[in-house]
Amino acid sequence: MELKEYMSVIKKRWWVLALTVLLCFAAAIAYNTKYQPLYKASVDLIVNEPSISSTGQAQVDSNSIEANLKLINTYKKIITSDSITKLVVERHPELNLTSTQISDKLMIDSTQNTQVINLAVQDSSYERAATIANSTGNVFISQIPEIMQVNNVSVLNAADPNLSAEPVNDHRNMLIMLSLVVGLLLGFGVIFLLEYLDDSVKTELDVESAIGLPVLARVDRIAKSDLKNQQTNDAGQQEEATVLRTANEQR
Repeated sequence: MELKEYMSVIKKRWWVLALTVLLCFAAAIAYNTKYQPLYKASVDLIVNEPSISSTGQAQVDSNSIEANLKLINTYKKIITSDSITKLVVERHPELNLTSTQISDKLMIDSTQNTQVINLAVQDSSYERAATIANSTGNVFISQIPEIMQVNNVSVLNAADPNLSAEPVNDHRNMLIMLSLVVGLLLGFGVIFLLEYLDDSVKTELDVESAIGLPVLARVDRIAKSDLKNQQTNDAGQQEEATVLRTANEQR
């Protein structure tokens, strides 16, 4: 199939392409109307308990670092436990959240072979996300000596509740562009699928392929306007012939 034939197929079923693009675009708009922005706030906790040298200066013990790295997975589990989240609820009743809801919002991550635990929270309000993250980190630090009988966690970076944050899930423009691309691809696919399934005879090549004989002649489609013009021309010719016949008779 040549490029001209491809264009002819698309031109014949352009409405399919327009319909698929319109439907995909409408679906993207409908999804965007239900969009709810989510903001992310995070706190970095460092797990480290330096030993004290004979001179009174803090020094880092390699054995202590290795032990702290092994404790990080345990700490990640403790942070989301009820013993921590219930205290967060007690300290911040204005959040109107249960301990289970707070636990569900917590995302705990740690970079491999580091002593840093990242505690992140996503919420429709950045201020509330920052409050939950900071409060959870502080409660964890205050409770870990009692739970683990060790005091080796401190805040590395706290969340700023006054920060003007951007939503982390705002993909509306990308979704609109994606819907247009998907609509076009889907439309072209449907158009050429319909053309492939259409086995009706339309061209001389289709006739030759169907009957195995060459085409000797063809009759083009005649538009109604051409018929009207032909009738007008015939009427004019008849009128001219009548005038000439009358003139000859008068002679």
